[in-house]
Amino acid sequence: MSAGTDRATATEVHAGQHIVHVGFHASEAHAVDFDADRVTVVLPRASAARLPEELAARFARVALLDLPASGDVSNADLDTYDRNFDRIRAVVESLAAEFGPPAAIVGLYEHTTLPAARLREHFGLQGTSVRTAVLCRDKVPMKQAVAAAGIPVPRFLAVGPDTGRAELEAFAHRAPGRVVLKPRSQAASIGVHILDDAAALLGLAAEGGLEAGYEAEEFIDGSIYHIDGVVQDGTLRWFCASRYLDTCFDFQHGNAPLAAVTPDDPALVARIRAFTTTVLRTLGLRDSVIHLELFHTPGDELVFLEIGNRFGGAGISWHQRTVFGVDLAREAVLACMGRPSEVSTPRTMLDHRDPASSGWLYLPLNVPEPRVVSRITGLEDLPDSVLGSRVPAVGDVLRGTGDVWPNTGGFLVGGPSPTEVEKDMARIVDTYALTTAPAAPAKEE
Repeated sequence: MSAGTDRATATEVHAGQHIVHVGFHASEAHAVDFDADRVTVVLPRASAARLPEELAARFARVALLDLPASGDVSNADLDTYDRNFDRIRAVVESLAAEFGPPAAIVGLYEHTTLPAARLREHFGLQGTSVRTAVLCRDKVPMKQAVAAAGIPVPRFLAVGPDTGRAELEAFAHRAPGRVVLKPRSQAASIGVHILDDAAALLGLAAEGGLEAGYEAEEFIDGSIYHIDGVVQDGTLRWFCASRYLDTCFDFQHGNAPLAAVTPDDPALVARIRAFTTTVLRTLGLRDSVIHLELFHTPGDELVFLEIGNRFGGAGISWHQRTVFGVDLAREAVLACMGRPSEVSTPRTMLDHRDPASSGWLYLPLNVPEPRVVSRITGLEDLPDSVLGSRVPAVGDVLRGTGDVWPNTGGFLVGGPSPTEVEKDMARIVDTYALTTAPAAPAKEE
């Protein structure tokens, strides 16, 4: 293993602390104070190569991590970092020898929160523990802990190639309807399958189709909410609930738009906030940003789905920062460093009444090959309620692979009620469109 530090970039000596980031993306550069601290980062070679040179130059060291086989973390496997923790630890030990023991370990993403916790344990640092990080990554012990606290969860079963027929039949008896088969530690509906019934699960198992590291759970009917917030010293300082209009699964696998809108029902919001607080207390998550998902069933029951101790993907951070002034990436960095939140007083999205409701919308990009944008229609017809947009320009090349949330455009929408926001989102879906053509093959150098 080579723990190369080929990009020694910072020549200025900082008086601040040594802060180590595990993984990094350029979109979070604004959240880091490079002038106050000596900031280093551990990255696979391919990820380091994608950092803009001016950003790489702000780190005291970009330490290169050689990963076996793939050489990088792919969107289809978020466990790569943790499987190679010994390599990461060796790299960080070399950074500690050069810059001094780390004062904090920062892991901002689904695939880096657990390795960051393991590094904290190794160096004796404060912050989210390995136990809590595991409970926020592995959906089986996660649901076991939450269910033990009396919180409703879907019926579930850890499955794999060695799961016995009798165990599967017992689960099928408890959950006879549709079954969701998902990886225990992935995100964004990566690797998720929805089976027609438990009999299909039994048939899949008989054919040897159950992979290691999976979980089966009953399909829950109802609306899905995502909850995003900031918790400090065990108290929710920021809380925002949003209802998905469709699902991540349908966006990834069914080419459907993905959108979410904040509710305006104070009683429901209070119930969801209390539910979230109970989950956080159960898992021991005291200082972090959070992304929790739950079901609201037709019978008015709240049922836990899953939680991550990191900020949400797709348009969530953009929405939170633009509409509410809460920078979840910055809050995540501060929490990992044990520094105070920039949310001055505890509040929720209902404390912001202009607009009374808001949300984000992503339109899917489902193309197997790169496409160049030749025409954009519908921008002139956007409703006045659009608070922000992220759209390509004519001539841009779009790629449907290599991105967790491939999209043709994103929009933030606000309005006097969730109904009005949804209506304007539907108008955007109906009018906004791209015309594309195959992109020219890249020239060989």
